Amino acid sequence: MVSELAERLGDTLNEASARAILALQLNGPTPERRQELAGKANEGLLTTEEFAEYETYAQLRGLLAVLQSKARLHLKSSGPA
Repeated sequence: MVSELAERLGDTLNEASARAILALQLNGPTPERRQELAGKANEGLLTTEEFAEYETYAQLRGLLAVLQSKARLHLKSSGPA
């Protein structure tokens, strides 16, 4: 579902929106917190709240990665700036 949304959004890009997407940064858990959550996930020890935090971050990270890839492709195919 997230990748389908990213694909659809990626198809609507113009130069300004592509550049704006490339400038986005995801403010999520610290690297230490992500490592802690990953370790607990691997051991099957996440609480419901931790699972929601981990899953939400992973999905948003995936969405942003696909959108930024689409943005780079759009800018590359539209020629030099």
